[in-house]
Amino acid sequence: MNEIIQIKCPFCGAVLSVRNQAGIETKNVTCPICSHKNPFSSFRKAAASLQASETHTEYPGMTGRHEEYTATEMPAMNNSIGRLMASGSGQTYQLKAGRNIIGRKWAKSTADFPIETGDDHTMSREHLVVEVRYVAGKGMMHYASLFKHQINPTFIGELQLEFGDKVILNNGDTLRLPGTTLRFEIPDEDATQINQA
Repeated sequence: MNEIIQIKCPFCGAVLSVRNQAGIETKNVTCPICSHKNPFSSFRKAAASLQASETHTEYPGMTGRHEEYTATEMPAMNNSIGRLMASGSGQTYQLKAGRNIIGRKWAKSTADFPIETGDDHTMSREHLVVEVRYVAGKGMMHYASLFKHQINPTFIGELQLEFGDKVILNNGDTLRLPGTTLRFEIPDEDATQINQA
């Protein structure tokens, strides 16, 4: 029952590799390419010929075969890697290629972006993951997902994340974690720079 099956997104046609597990028919799947969230039953099983030829994408708990580069192979596109800014505290975190863990500042936290929350412990020490990958033909892609299953409500815009969701971030998106709000921004390479006098 734990075999890998291929399903095709009904909106964008992306082929996802999914581990077939008990109860999967009752789950929702968010396509990491177009961000549409649908019941698993609305995704079509991909034909064998598609499985060999089409671009595949990653999803938590899934395997993927779409064209990606590691940080050392990545084209010089660091300017298009986004950053997160925490409202209130003014903390800013420049995302890096690969996996970025966001969470509450704590002595034993492994978060790359530890956020100061004072006495509020509703945010987990490892709460959210933003994965940055270069995808051929698409450029830098930023995927947000929950770090673990048991976590307090977390939102991207009005969409509440569920464990297993992998949502593509767009410039200006608001991420609401317990106790703080983060804004995702991609630097504008063409913007006019203002000299501070």
